[in-house]
Amino acid sequence: MILAALLIGCSASPQPDPLSVGAVEARTEGMEQMGDALDEVVGILAGEVLGESLVDECYEGQRNWKVDTGYDYRCSLLMGVLIGIDGDFRTRMLDADVALRGLEWQSRNDEWPGQVVDDYWDLRAGESPDGNVRLDRLPGPHSVRRDDLRLLFDYGSAADDRGLDGIERSQQATLWCCGLSFFERSELIDVAQAAEKAQHKHLVLITVEGHYLQK
Repeated sequence: MILAALLIGCSASPQPDPLSVGAVEARTEGMEQMGDALDEVVGILAGEVLGESLVDECYEGQRNWKVDTGYDYRCSLLMGVLIGIDGDFRTRMLDADVALRGLEWQSRNDEWPGQVVDDYWDLRAGESPDGNVRLDRLPGPHSVRRDDLRLLFDYGSAADDRGLDGIERSQQATLWCCGLSFFERSELIDVAQAAEKAQHKHLVLITVEGHYLQK
């Protein structure tokens, strides 16, 4: 399972063509792999899919005496799924931790998304006048990894505009460090519209990041 298509080159190599046959094939393979990963996690949380997002970007690396990213050029994907869920959010996320381990996702420092939700839940409930937890007050986005993929969770309460704004930003918050971009494509979710239409209590944005071409 290899997401990155490595192209042989040197520091003076020419800029790759993001629309070449090889780049398109690598992009398609990466999107399929990342889509499968998202489908797994959506199945775990058992929510209603409200929208899907995509950020596809090719950009320059940095290779100098001060910074060396290890590449001259790279193309990356950030794919997301917004789901609406109801019921016991805290328990749902703790159950997700168990399922993620079973699917061989790994967490740095053994901190899992559901565990972090659980650790902060009572504190945030105590800070709330009515005892209800605003999901955007929970730590996040929190990530796990598998092979070359990075999976993140961000949360919001459908009735809270601040939470919706956070999810809006997260669907396009690319995690890669990049120089000048030479190819960009994005398809974003209208989070407020999706939330209003679905009328779910909780919103979860699941995003997965991967790189499909490097030179």
